[in-house]
Amino acid sequence: MTVTSVKRGADPDILKIGLSDGSLFFIRLSYLPSSIKSRFDSLLTQNTPEVLEISEAEQEQLLFTSQCVRAERKALQLISCAEQTQKGLLQKLERSGYPEGVSKKVLERLVSLELVDDRRFARAWIQSQTGLSPKKSASQLVTGLMRRGVDGRIAEESVTSLYPVEVEARAIAWYLRKKGLEPELLYQFELKQILRRAGFSKDSIRLFIDE
Repeated sequence: MTVTSVKRGADPDILKIGLSDGSLFFIRLSYLPSSIKSRFDSLLTQNTPEVLEISEAEQEQLLFTSQCVRAERKALQLISCAEQTQKGLLQKLERSGYPEGVSKKVLERLVSLELVDDRRFARAWIQSQTGLSPKKSASQLVTGLMRRGVDGRIAEESVTSLYPVEVEARAIAWYLRKKGLEPELLYQFELKQILRRAGFSKDSIRLFIDE
């Protein structure tokens, strides 16, 4: 098999490749192994480009890279609509039919470019859930983030830093009103048990009771 044409577009990392079997496709040089990439770099610098003989293994690498380009376009469409988590984006790409290896390769690049950032996602999601009227316990926020694909450690760290006990204590007041409970009519031990079962942290419960 030979590469019969190579064209570079506006993005210098993207090449349009033509093979001797008549196929045409796009590849991203960043996805290629350095050994193959150097051969294309050499081909592009020639004044009179010649055909490039490639092995079967190299052809497979080119096709893999072409899949990565298509998967990357899909990923960027998803990112343009909403912030994505690493796990969530990986699942969406695989559901769209892209192989696991392709999806992981694309995700690796997008993470390195900071286009996908679980901490940024967690920050935005927590802010959307709390706002001016917090209604969730800290544990509910952690669980919500994990369900959306955020790593448990990152979820806990993000909630701890962005959802102080003073704010969570306000959520306790909302929760009790919603349940029709009056804390003044409950024994302190009973109130603590109710709030702990609802997932509120010990510190926020203590602050609410002290206030």
